[in-house]
Amino acid sequence: MHISKHNYAIELERQGNSVYFMNPPNQRKDVKDYIITQIDGFKQLFLIDSYLINNRGIDFLRLRLKITQIYDWLLLRIIKRITKKDKLFFDAIINFDTNLHGYFHLYPTQKKIFFIADQIQNTSQTRSAKRADVVVSVAEEILGQFRSINPNCLLVNHGINKHYEDFANENLQKLNSELLLDYNNKEINIGYIGNLLIPFLDEEGLKKIVLENPKVQFHFWGAYSTVNNNLLANYDVNIYNTIQYLKNNCTNTHFYGVKTTEEIIPELNKIDAFIYINSSLKDVNGGANSHKILEYLSTGKTIISTYLSFYANQNLFPLLQKGKEYTYVEEFNNSIKKLNVLNQKDVQVNRIQFVLKNTYCNNLNKILNYSTN
Repeated sequence: MHISKHNYAIELERQGNSVYFMNPPNQRKDVKDYIITQIDGFKQLFLIDSYLINNRGIDFLRLRLKITQIYDWLLLRIIKRITKKDKLFFDAIINFDTNLHGYFHLYPTQKKIFFIADQIQNTSQTRSAKRADVVVSVAEEILGQFRSINPNCLLVNHGINKHYEDFANENLQKLNSELLLDYNNKEINIGYIGNLLIPFLDEEGLKKIVLENPKVQFHFWGAYSTVNNNLLANYDVNIYNTIQYLKNNCTNTHFYGVKTTEEIIPELNKIDAFIYINSSLKDVNGGANSHKILEYLSTGKTIISTYLSFYANQNLFPLLQKGKEYTYVEEFNNSIKKLNVLNQKDVQVNRIQFVLKNTYCNNLNKILNYSTN
């Protein structure tokens, strides 16, 4: 499943750059030094896999005591060895793995971009942001902890990949030529895209809206089990049990599992509204932002959402106040009764135009231009 760092790498390559995507060390057991391979389907996108000595003492210092200097120094040695041996010098390095690379300021590059999408877990690693040309994040709440150590902070929304960008443009054209649906006379279809076992899902609210609306069809794209779930570090057993209950007992739920973007997009035309139903109190980022919102908005259809600070003043869709998740069921029930209003043509156009301002191409221009100032 592609997330921001993958999509930025793909967009950079699409623009004609040679891009090297570096995995954390020891992802491949067969690599004893390092290896660079070309990624299938791309001419100038390469994957770097490397080996870093396994040492219980170093791991104890880094993971238990948060003393990371030795590990960071070893990572720096790997980077310098690779660049020297393969004669690589980077115009820019974007560090997405912000809990590693404490000596990021010593990496061989002209521009150092520190990109943080979630709250940092290891505060000792904030030193890698001190000398970056720019610290980038998708939420002001996250940037706040860096402004005192680096004044060059840039707020950039999540991006929309090329597939959804094309889809948004198609939907914009359709709105100019097709009649809108009358939601008073049709079966309502609700959509959800993403990992259903995320630890901050409001599983109680989700269960209630499904059970209280048996005539509404709920469609879920994304992982719903622990099998082949590449975004699952741990999971809440209550959330897992709720999802399995809905899947096995509710005839108005449809679970499609993990699908590619190309497989999902054609199915979204049947969706009348999307749900974002996370607890801002359980979310490590406090309900700051979510990449899936742009994917939803590319359809033009409304979202019924719990709190997201980035969208609090955008007036694009119904949005609960922070900590008011207990009113979600009421908000959902009210919203599906007024879809004719929430999905008016001018409102849908506004949503899609918002999406098209947040392409990865536009975001890269903001980041790279800022870092040169």
